Amino acid sequence: MLLQVGPGQTAIYIMLPVLFGLALLLLKLGLVLTKAEVRTGFKWVLASFGLQVGLFFFVASPLILIGITGGFGEAGPNFILIVLFSILALFIDINFLNIFHRLGIKRALIVFIMIIIPFILVITFLIMMLTSF
Repeated sequence: MLLQVGPGQTAIYIMLPVLFGLALLLLKLGLVLTKAEVRTGFKWVLASFGLQVGLFFFVASPLILIGITGGFGEAGPNFILIVLFSILALFIDINFLNIFHRLGIKRALIVFIMIIIPFILVITFLIMMLTSF
Protein backbone atom coordinates (compact mmCIF):
# COMPACT_ATOMS: atom_id res chain seq x y z
CA MET A 1 0.00 0.00 0.00
CA LEU A 2 2.83 2.40 0.79
CA LEU A 3 4.25 2.08 -2.72
CA GLN A 4 0.88 2.80 -4.35
CA VAL A 5 0.36 6.25 -2.84
CA GLY A 6 1.70 9.52 -4.19
CA PRO A 7 4.78 11.31 -2.89
CA GLY A 8 2.69 13.62 -0.68
CA GLN A 9 1.11 10.71 1.15
CA THR A 10 4.48 8.98 1.52
CA ALA A 11 5.85 12.09 3.23
CA ILE A 12 2.94 11.98 5.67
CA TYR A 13 3.63 8.34 6.49
CA ILE A 14 7.30 9.15 7.10
CA MET A 15 6.79 12.38 9.07
CA LEU A 16 4.06 11.13 11.40
CA PRO A 17 6.24 8.71 13.44
CA VAL A 18 9.08 11.25 13.51
CA LEU A 19 6.81 13.97 14.89
CA PHE A 20 5.18 11.53 17.31
CA GLY A 21 8.60 10.58 18.67
CA LEU A 22 9.64 14.23 18.89
CA ALA A 23 6.49 15.08 20.81
CA LEU A 24 7.12 12.22 23.24
CA LEU A 25 10.70 13.34 23.84
CA LEU A 26 9.61 16.95 24.37
CA LEU A 27 6.88 15.84 26.77
CA LYS A 28 9.39 13.78 28.74
CA LEU A 29 11.84 16.70 28.74
CA GLY A 30 9.10 19.07 29.89
CA LEU A 31 8.18 16.76 32.75
CA VAL A 32 11.83 16.54 33.81
CA LEU A 33 12.33 20.31 33.61
CA THR A 34 9.19 21.04 35.63
CA LYS A 35 10.18 18.40 38.20
CA ALA A 36 7.05 16.30 37.92
CA GLU A 37 7.02 13.58 40.54
CA VAL A 38 4.05 11.48 39.44
CA ARG A 39 3.82 9.25 36.36
CA THR A 40 7.07 10.30 34.71
CA GLY A 41 8.10 6.91 33.32
CA PHE A 42 8.17 6.57 29.55
CA LYS A 43 5.13 4.29 29.49
CA TRP A 44 3.17 6.98 31.35
CA VAL A 45 4.46 9.65 28.95
CA LEU A 46 3.31 7.53 26.00
CA ALA A 47 -0.08 6.95 27.63
CA SER A 48 -0.39 10.65 28.44
CA PHE A 49 0.33 11.74 24.87
CA GLY A 50 -1.98 9.09 23.44
CA LEU A 51 -4.78 10.21 25.72
CA GLN A 52 -4.16 13.85 24.78
CA VAL A 53 -4.49 12.99 21.08
CA GLY A 54 -7.61 10.96 21.87
CA LEU A 55 -9.14 13.83 23.84
CA PHE A 56 -8.46 16.23 20.99
CA PHE A 57 -10.15 13.87 18.53
CA PHE A 58 -13.09 13.39 20.90
CA VAL A 59 -13.67 17.13 21.20
CA ALA A 60 -13.11 17.80 17.48
CA SER A 61 -14.97 14.69 16.26
CA PRO A 62 -18.09 16.60 15.13
CA LEU A 63 -15.99 18.70 12.75
CA ILE A 64 -14.03 15.68 11.55
CA LEU A 65 -17.19 13.67 10.87
CA ILE A 66 -18.84 16.54 9.00
CA GLY A 67 -15.65 16.96 6.95
CA ILE A 68 -15.44 13.24 6.10
CA THR A 69 -19.05 13.12 4.93
CA GLY A 70 -18.64 16.24 2.80
CA GLY A 71 -21.12 18.27 4.81
CA PHE A 72 -19.11 21.45 4.45
CA GLY A 73 -19.25 21.42 0.65
CA GLU A 74 -16.73 23.45 -1.30
CA ALA A 75 -16.55 26.33 1.18
CA GLY A 76 -15.10 24.27 4.02
CA PRO A 77 -15.96 24.62 7.70
CA ASN A 78 -16.73 27.93 9.32
CA PHE A 79 -13.49 29.38 10.68
CA ILE A 80 -15.10 30.30 14.00
CA LEU A 81 -16.09 26.66 14.57
CA ILE A 82 -12.53 25.48 13.99
CA VAL A 83 -11.12 28.07 16.39
CA LEU A 84 -13.77 27.32 19.03
CA PHE A 85 -13.24 23.55 18.96
CA SER A 86 -9.44 23.92 18.86
CA ILE A 87 -9.33 26.26 21.86
CA LEU A 88 -11.67 24.00 23.81
CA ALA A 89 -9.59 20.92 22.98
CA LEU A 90 -6.30 22.63 23.88
CA PHE A 91 -7.74 23.88 27.19
CA ILE A 92 -8.86 20.34 28.01
CA ASP A 93 -5.39 19.03 27.12
CA ILE A 94 -3.70 21.48 29.48
CA ASN A 95 -6.03 20.45 32.29
CA PHE A 96 -5.42 16.80 31.46
CA LEU A 97 -1.66 17.33 31.84
CA ASN A 98 -2.31 19.03 35.17
CA ILE A 99 -4.46 16.18 36.47
CA PHE A 100 -2.51 13.25 35.01
CA HIS A 101 0.98 14.34 36.10
CA ARG A 102 -0.09 16.56 39.04
CA LEU A 103 2.00 19.48 37.85
CA GLY A 104 -0.09 22.50 38.68
CA ILE A 105 -1.57 24.74 36.00
CA LYS A 106 1.53 26.93 35.49
CA ARG A 107 3.91 24.01 35.02
CA ALA A 108 1.35 22.14 32.89
CA LEU A 109 1.16 25.21 30.66
CA ILE A 110 4.97 25.24 30.34
CA VAL A 111 5.00 21.57 29.34
CA PHE A 112 2.15 22.10 26.90
CA ILE A 113 3.91 25.06 25.25
CA MET A 114 6.92 22.80 24.72
CA ILE A 115 4.89 20.15 22.88
CA ILE A 116 2.33 22.34 21.07
CA ILE A 117 4.00 22.40 17.61
CA PRO A 118 4.60 18.62 17.28
CA PHE A 119 1.19 17.98 18.87
CA ILE A 120 -0.66 20.12 16.32
CA LEU A 121 1.35 18.61 13.45
CA VAL A 122 0.56 15.06 14.61
CA ILE A 123 -3.13 15.94 14.86
CA THR A 124 -3.06 17.59 11.42
CA PHE A 125 -1.38 14.59 9.77
CA LEU A 126 -3.80 12.18 11.44
CA ILE A 127 -6.80 14.20 10.25
CA MET A 128 -5.32 14.35 6.74
CA MET A 129 -4.92 10.58 6.75
CA LEU A 130 -8.48 10.06 8.01
CA THR A 131 -10.09 12.36 5.47
CA SER A 132 -8.10 11.08 2.48
CA PHE A 133 -10.06 7.81 2.25
